[in-house]
Amino acid sequence: MKAIGGFLGLVLVVAVVAAAWYAFGPEAGDDVASDAPAAERDDRTPVRVSEVVPRTFETVVESLGTVQANESVVVTASVTERVVEVLFDDGDTVEAGDVLVRLDADEERAALREIRVQVDEARRELERVRDRVADGVVTQQQVDQQRSRLNEAEARLAAAEARVANRVIRAPFSGRLGLRQVSAGSLVSPGTAIVELDDVSVVKVDFAVPERHTSAIHLGLEVQGRSANGEFAGQVAAVSNRLDVATRTLTVRALIENPDLLLRPGMLVNIRLPLDPVERLAVPEGAIRQVADQHFVFRLRDDDTVERVRIRIGRRDPGHAEVLEGLEPGDTVVSEGVSRVRDGREVRVLPPRAPDNGEAGDGA
Repeated sequence: MKAIGGFLGLVLVVAVVAAAWYAFGPEAGDDVASDAPAAERDDRTPVRVSEVVPRTFETVVESLGTVQANESVVVTASVTERVVEVLFDDGDTVEAGDVLVRLDADEERAALREIRVQVDEARRELERVRDRVADGVVTQQQVDQQRSRLNEAEARLAAAEARVANRVIRAPFSGRLGLRQVSAGSLVSPGTAIVELDDVSVVKVDFAVPERHTSAIHLGLEVQGRSANGEFAGQVAAVSNRLDVATRTLTVRALIENPDLLLRPGMLVNIRLPLDPVERLAVPEGAIRQVADQHFVFRLRDDDTVERVRIRIGRRDPGHAEVLEGLEPGDTVVSEGVSRVRDGREVRVLPPRAPDNGEAGDGA
């Protein structure tokens, strides 16, 4: 037991000596050799510093969204009839009004021709009786009756034309077709799917924003996003009137230009929405020391000594923190070697690291 106690005591002594050497001994990487005379050694703590300058800070909301076509419809038949002609291929790009499918309309066209003859006859008869009113042969009541017959015939004509038009299925808007669902000879009925049509020149992305950020949402905000096919940008085009009571989120809709058609309906995308951009002073995160709920930095004086300054920080960007109070533009703070600096001590400022020398750390 005495041997074990002696061994533990020895380990404790070694640990104390090592800690003292680390705290007060020569810094690793000093330019002066450790065995140089005391008068030639530079005992100042080596540090690197950063100037306090403004930087743009913003609250960024990140969310997931699903791509939707700007306009989307499943083209269907409105009557029961046989397909006689299919005028498109899978994936075709069409314009509004282009004919996609023709249905059998022989009977309807024959009826249309018959009603047109009736309309022409009723119109001629109206002109004949109107001319004889002045001679007193025909009364005004007879003229009105003939005019009513003409109106009835014209109404039947309009109905017949509509029945013929229903046998021609057209694209309701410009876009890209999906996969064909019918063939010539198929019998279709109201609601039978013929093909999907999507306008994807512009796509919509709906995503959720937490309740605490709703006051900052307005139309025209820029959004950035990423999909499996790359990055994209767009604008907020619409905002829901109501929050989801289950998730306490607000649905926001963005419109994204899609000229290369890289975004397709149903895609899952990552959305990044910057809010409340503001220019504020910033310090590197490595310069900040926290004690309880307070934050401090070491500001460099003109005589190369440092003073500990309490600051109030706000938002954070990767590598930087927003300074709300405690510093002024142009102040210089210790950004590397902070753990070895003491209030009022003189420091030795090292040159900045090369740009490609990696990220700043605590060691100088």
